[in-house]
Amino acid sequence: MEAGRRSIWIICLVWVFLGGICSLVIAEFIRNHSADEYVDYYGSDVFQNAVSVAETSLTVLRTLDRSDNAPCSAEDLEEMRGVVFAAPYLTDVGRLRDGYLVCTGIWGELATPVKMPPRSQVVGVNAATLWKGARGIAPAGLAVDMSSFGNSVVMTAPTAFARYEDPAERLAALVLTSDASYSYQSFGDTEGLAPLLGSNSDWYRIAQRRVYSRCNDKIDVCVVATYDAPALLKTAPLDFLLVLAGGVSAGACLGLWHAHLYREGRSWRQKLERALNDDRLTVHYQPIVRLSDNRICGAEALARLVDFDGTLIPPDHFIPAAETCGFIGQITRNVVRRAFTDMAAHFAADPDFYVSINVASEDILSLEFLDFLETETRSHGLSAGQVALELTERSTASEDSLTQAMAAFSRRGYRILIDDFGTGYSNLAYIARMPIAGIKIDRMFTQALDQQAIGAVIVSKVCELAAVLEVTLICEGVETKGQADHLVAIYPDICIQGFLIGRPMPARQFSRAFPANHHAWTPSPSESAG
Repeated sequence: MEAGRRSIWIICLVWVFLGGICSLVIAEFIRNHSADEYVDYYGSDVFQNAVSVAETSLTVLRTLDRSDNAPCSAEDLEEMRGVVFAAPYLTDVGRLRDGYLVCTGIWGELATPVKMPPRSQVVGVNAATLWKGARGIAPAGLAVDMSSFGNSVVMTAPTAFARYEDPAERLAALVLTSDASYSYQSFGDTEGLAPLLGSNSDWYRIAQRRVYSRCNDKIDVCVVATYDAPALLKTAPLDFLLVLAGGVSAGACLGLWHAHLYREGRSWRQKLERALNDDRLTVHYQPIVRLSDNRICGAEALARLVDFDGTLIPPDHFIPAAETCGFIGQITRNVVRRAFTDMAAHFAADPDFYVSINVASEDILSLEFLDFLETETRSHGLSAGQVALELTERSTASEDSLTQAMAAFSRRGYRILIDDFGTGYSNLAYIARMPIAGIKIDRMFTQALDQQAIGAVIVSKVCELAAVLEVTLICEGVETKGQADHLVAIYPDICIQGFLIGRPMPARQFSRAFPANHHAWTPSPSESAG
């Protein structure tokens, strides 16, 4: 009897042990597969981006080298400027003479040529000369990667690899030449990655480090990426149970976190739903003035949400919540109706007066919103030119789909404005393709006019961009007469918006401060005095 019980216990223990070992082995294979997919996706993305950057740089260098234009001539500068606008990974291109940078597409002909770094910091790859992290060339002392061929040089945009600069935990990637003699870029802890070039992880090999490696056939660009997958306990059934218990605990923590987010979401959903049902969404208006003739050419409609106790909820609180909860479309439509009604007298008095409305990318991508806008515009007797739609530069929608959707609104006559310009991640090529009617400079750069010389330089460059694109330029956050004078001196046709003209105010107060039959803005004596 005792022997039988002992055998049963031994068999059970053996099966438990074997079950634990099998569970660990299966878990390892599953982990390997998941980790391989993870590192393959990451490494492939880095590789494709690196090849695109290299191809763009080489193509531009060869194009400029074959150019018939005299270096730094007006025609040459125009050609280089066009290259900068068209090339998504380049921040500037220029010409070299006797080891000095003498002109660029963005900055034009330099008053004082800039000496290039010494040859000891240069490596020849892909028939081009490379500078890695060179300082003293770009403004503000920024480090910049450059490539040159003949008398032409291109500067890689700092954003070309921006999304890889802070990889997720345990991820690393190295962009290098096929002989591993030169490293273009590195992300994460890349120690020991170069010798792994040419090797890839086998699915059946259990190893903590998973490796992705690939080289381009035409351009000397290779990528090695690794992912150090978390280790699992491998020695006994108890360890397996501990791993399982850890997974359950982690799931419980994530569940509590998710529940917290869900409750927060429901709270905002209910708050927004009640506010909209109770008609507690109001709109304030801030005037926009064209400085060339001090004429009030429009007003921005700013949504305000009134809480239960009568206080105003800041837009930076309820707008993100509305986007998350799916109410942003309803809020935009309410603002459109309210603005068209509130500004009716101004529309009738001045056919050129327009109201500017903030919209989300979801609104622009919606054909239903376009139909709604058409219906409301006609029913209020307005022209499409009296309606401007402000879209933030930080929109996360697909560039191609958003550009096509914007074109549909533009074809109907609606103005598209890029809001908060300079705070997002869009490159000049993307902005140049957009069917926009205007650019709004973020208040951050306006405030810098009084503090830093670089602020004035940035604003002047945006003014040049607006002139090239032939679009309206509006500067937000103008608070002093000095700022306004500075702006009009740089760009006479500029429009301004800010406390100097007036704070956002309800429709009745706006009509009293800026009557419909008097669209000229007259600075107060204190404002005129600066």
